[in-house]
Amino acid sequence: MKRLNLRIANKQTSNLKLISSAIKSISEKGINETTMLDVSQGAGLSQGIVNFHFKSKELLLIETLKFISNEYLQSFQNCLKKSGSDPCKQIIAIINNDFSNKICSRDKIALWFTFFSEVKFKPAYHHICKERDLYYQKIIEDIFRELIKLEKSKISLTNISNGLQALVMGLWLDQLEDPDTFKRKQAKQICFNYIKSNFPKQFKNIL
Repeated sequence: MKRLNLRIANKQTSNLKLISSAIKSISEKGINETTMLDVSQGAGLSQGIVNFHFKSKELLLIETLKFISNEYLQSFQNCLKKSGSDPCKQIIAIINNDFSNKICSRDKIALWFTFFSEVKFKPAYHHICKERDLYYQKIIEDIFRELIKLEKSKISLTNISNGLQALVMGLWLDQLEDPDTFKRKQAKQICFNYIKSNFPKQFKNIL
């Protein structure tokens, strides 16, 4: 039993090393230029180990996309759970999460945009990205629906929701284009200002 557990642990460790290496390689070279050799060397493992865990480059790419998608969803769900049922605290927590060190790293953001550019050609990528996006959109809309109700506002639910998502994506892109001047604190404040301008009563004494 101990040997079995050790083999499982070793496999999980190797998988994580390979996926971490793939994230870095794809963020620097792109999908087409990344090779299995790049990934194995970056992970400090033999190419045979890569082939053992992932039978093809395409499978490695799919598992890498699943990894960062699941990582985001888990972090997203954890921040919501900690924020409780207050919609103000929930939206603040989501913004903080979107610009946390874990989620908003340059390598991972570069990876997201790289896969986004491929989704129309790869149904598997599209399915993974769409599943995450629909879940995120539903939660965001539920929160804004409650805020609109509390604010007694006539603002469009679709507009306010899409606006925040576009703002976050744009700020993520800023990090890729100009990483030396990008500041997470400033990015978060831009999003907070957007929220406060649309819900001044709810965030008067919070932001």
